[in-house]
Amino acid sequence: MSVPIELPVGELFTKDDYLIPLYQRNYAWEQAQVTQLIRDIWDFHLDGGNYYIGTLVTHLTEKDNKTCYETIDGQQRLTTLNILFSVLKREFGLTIDHHYELRLKFESRPVSSATLKVLADFGLGNNKTAINTKMSQAYANMRRELWQLAGGDKKKIVTFTSYLFEHVRLLRVVVPADTDLNHYFEIMNNRGEQLEKQEILKSRFLKLLEADQLGSKVFAQIWEACSVMNRYMIFGFKRALRDALFLADDHTWDYFPDDFAEICERAGDHLVVKAGGKSSKTLLSLMMEPAADTEADEEEEETGRTFDPVIDFPNFLLQVLRVWTGKNLPLDDKRLLKTFGEAIAEAKDKAAFARDFAYQLLRSRFMFDTCVIKRETEVTREGWSLLNLKIRTDKKRSFYYVNSFEAGKQEQIIMLLSMFHVSFPQMIYKHWLCGVLSFLMDGSILIDEDEYILYLEKLSDAFYFDRFGKKTWDYYDIIFKHDGAPQQTEVVEQVLNGGTDVQNFIFNRLDYLIWRSIMVDEEDTFDIPNADNFVFSSRSSVEHYFPQHPLPGIDGSLVRPAVRDNFGNLCLISNSRNSSLSNNSPIAKADYYGQSDIIESLKQRLMMQQSRNWDEQAIMDHQKLMVKVLSQKS
Repeated sequence: MSVPIELPVGELFTKDDYLIPLYQRNYAWEQAQVTQLIRDIWDFHLDGGNYYIGTLVTHLTEKDNKTCYETIDGQQRLTTLNILFSVLKREFGLTIDHHYELRLKFESRPVSSATLKVLADFGLGNNKTAINTKMSQAYANMRRELWQLAGGDKKKIVTFTSYLFEHVRLLRVVVPADTDLNHYFEIMNNRGEQLEKQEILKSRFLKLLEADQLGSKVFAQIWEACSVMNRYMIFGFKRALRDALFLADDHTWDYFPDDFAEICERAGDHLVVKAGGKSSKTLLSLMMEPAADTEADEEEEETGRTFDPVIDFPNFLLQVLRVWTGKNLPLDDKRLLKTFGEAIAEAKDKAAFARDFAYQLLRSRFMFDTCVIKRETEVTREGWSLLNLKIRTDKKRSFYYVNSFEAGKQEQIIMLLSMFHVSFPQMIYKHWLCGVLSFLMDGSILIDEDEYILYLEKLSDAFYFDRFGKKTWDYYDIIFKHDGAPQQTEVVEQVLNGGTDVQNFIFNRLDYLIWRSIMVDEEDTFDIPNADNFVFSSRSSVEHYFPQHPLPGIDGSLVRPAVRDNFGNLCLISNSRNSSLSNNSPIAKADYYGQSDIIESLKQRLMMQQSRNWDEQAIMDHQKLMVKVLSQKS
C-alpha cells in the first residue's frame, strides 16, 4: 500500500478523477450524516487548525483512456463534498474554478453522475433531467444548515469556504495494483472497531477509584449495564444483583438507591472483592472485565426486548454530564475525552467525582428507559415504545412490559417526544433530550404525567418562540436558565416564508398541535379522517403544494412564484414522496395521497381538502389559520 497523501479539500477535484465502482452502494447519506459533517467543519473552522475527515482508500485504474482513482472506502464523504461545492457555488455565489462536478463518476449509474452536473449547473432549480433524490436532499439539507449556522451572513460563508478548501483535509491511500478489490472491500466493511473513546474514558474513571476495590467494581458494573443502549439497563445486571438494587414491593424494578454508597452496600454481597489492599489486577484487565462478575445463574439470563434508542452511549454520557453539572458543555462526542477531562480536572475530590457521576449515570439511564421513547421494530406504526417493566409472581419470576403512563397521556407523551426526536435527529442537536433529562432528574423517580406533558409542551413553545423570534436564545439558556419557559410571544415572519429553508421543527410542532386539537382537546376546528393514524416519522423534505415548477398544462398564474414559498403552501413529507410528485398539481397530489392510509402530514391533509381551489387566496387563508395554531402556548 502506498504512503498516504494528505490532501486539502480544495485540491481534491482540481486534477484527479474518481470513479465509484458498481460494487459500492449508491449515495445513501441521510440528513443526520450530512448536517453532522457540515456542523463539524463549521465548529472546527471557528476554532482554527486543520480538520481531518478520514481516509480515502483508492485503486488506480483506467476509464475512458484516463487514469482515475477507483474509490474503495470513503465514497459517501467524497460525494458529499462534491455536492457541498455545488451548494457554495449555486446558493452563495462563490466562485469555484475547476470542473469538480465532472471529476466524480458512478460506474453504471448514469443518473447519479448526471445529478452532480445538474446540481452544479442549476442547483435545485428547474431542469428536465432525472436526478438522484438522496443527492438532491443532501443539497437542500446543506443549504439550510449553512444558512442557519451563518445567520444569513454571506461573509461567514466565505470564511467557512476558505477554511474548507485550505484546512479540511483527508488522507488518500492507493492500494497495490494486484489487490483483490472485492475481497478488500469485504474486509473493510467487516473490520473490527478500535478501542472507542468511551472505553478510554472508563479506564480514566477506574484509575480514580483504584484504591477502592468495591467502588471500582460497582463503577464498572454500572458503566457496562448503561453502555448497552438497545435494551433496558436493568438487564445489564445479573438477576440477584438486579433485585438487590431495584426490586420494589409491588414487583416492579422501581426502587432506586439514594446514592452511590447505598448501591455499594446493596451490591456488596453480590460482587467478589478480595480482602486486603488494592486489587492485583491491572487497570486494563479491570477495564475490560465484563459486567457479569457475579455468581453464575443456572438459567439462561434474560435480555428483554431490543430497541433502537434515540441516542448512543457516548452522547448519552455528555447529556448526563451537562444535566448533572448544569454547565454549558458541548454535546459533541468527538470532544468526549476533552470535555470529561476538563470536568475531572476541576473536581477537588476526583474519586468522589467518579462515584457521583456513576450514580447520576445509573439514575439517568433508569429514567431514560421508562420515560423516553425508543423505536421497537416488531411493533407497527413506526414502533414508538414507552414501556415499564413488571415481574410476575410465579416461580420463574418472568418479566413483562406495560405502558409507562395511563392511556391517553401515554399517547400524548409519545407524540411530544417523537416530535422532538424527528425534528432533531443529529446527536449534537438533541438539546430537547437535555431538557427532558433535566426534568426527569429534578425530583422523584415517580413522574407525574400531567407535569411531564406540561413541561414538554412548554419546551416546544420555547423552541419555537425563543429560537425564531426577534432575539435568538441559546438552547442552554432556554433549558437551564429559563426552565423551558418561552421569553417571547412572536416569531419573525421570514422564518415561516422561507420555502425549503423552513425548519423541520416548525412543521412538526404544527402537526402536533393539530393532532392535539383533534385527539386530546376534541375540538371541531379540524376534521381530518383517520387523524389517529398519524405518527411522527423521519420526514425531511419540504413540499410546495402548489409546485415551484409546474408541469405543462398547470396554470402557473394561479399562484405567483413569490407566493409559492409562503408557509401556507408548504408541508413536510418524506423525500421519496415529494420527489415523485413535486411538480404535479394540487389535485393530482390530493388524488395520490388520498389513496394511502399513511398520513405523512396533518397540515398536508388540510391543504388537500381545498386542492381543487388551491390559489393565492386559499394559501393566505390557510397560512393565517396555521400561524394562529403555531402561536398557541401550553
